Amino acid sequence: MIVPWGSGGCAMWEGKGCGNSPNRFWLTCEHASNALPAELQLPDDLLARHIAWDPGALPIASTIARRFDAELIAGEYSRLVVDLNRTVGNRMLIRQVSDGHRIPFNYGLGDTQVQDRVNRYYRPYRDRVIEAADVLIEAHGRCVHVCVHTFTPALAGNVRGNDIGLLHDPAWGIERRACADLRDHLDEATEYTTWFNRPYSGTADGILPAMRRRYEPDQFVGIELEINQKYADAPEVLSEISEAIADGLQRAPSLTG
Repeated sequence: MIVPWGSGGCAMWEGKGCGNSPNRFWLTCEHASNALPAELQLPDDLLARHIAWDPGALPIASTIARRFDAELIAGEYSRLVVDLNRTVGNRMLIRQVSDGHRIPFNYGLGDTQVQDRVNRYYRPYRDRVIEAADVLIEAHGRCVHVCVHTFTPALAGNVRGNDIGLLHDPAWGIERRACADLRDHLDEATEYTTWFNRPYSGTADGILPAMRRRYEPDQFVGIELEINQKYADAPEVLSEISEAIADGLQRAPSLTG
């Protein structure tokens, strides 16, 4: 069942629920939407750009969630309102300019207005994510948090060479082995190029590093999927990639024990 948008900053795909998931997987999708709250406005051409959301991310996350009958927590509003994948205090949390585009409703915000944004749209999401992890760890001793994003094919004139990125912390528990298992499967099952920690570092500021700080390495496994947005308008490719990733996660020796 899809829980309608408007759930305090997030929307959920609810499978059996985290506590009943037999394989300890669950998913988040921070940049699922380019919607804005009613009081904020931006031209449609800017909302369609990657600065506002991660096109293609939600279909990928939904496919994997359905395969595992797992819970999916997805952001309700555009990352331009407040970026759910940044830590409070990061200057990119509420951007005044993104990829050269001015974001008018983020100019001139005072501390009280920033805190209001955080309280209304950020805290409910982060609290729900922590709750989901706590439930799975309580039920199974460990959770596997799969975080789904997409990336623009080129940024600042630099073309990204990979189709799939597996972001992780190589020093954290079994994450490196889990990503190696997944990459081996993707290399064998598909023709897509899969790299570790590209186009971003798996330890850069984001939701998974924040989650790692809350738990022990044997309790929490975090894998961020980054898929190239050149496939965002090709549903058959997104489906192929999603199914291959789900197969790889399901078969990964490091995650089945």
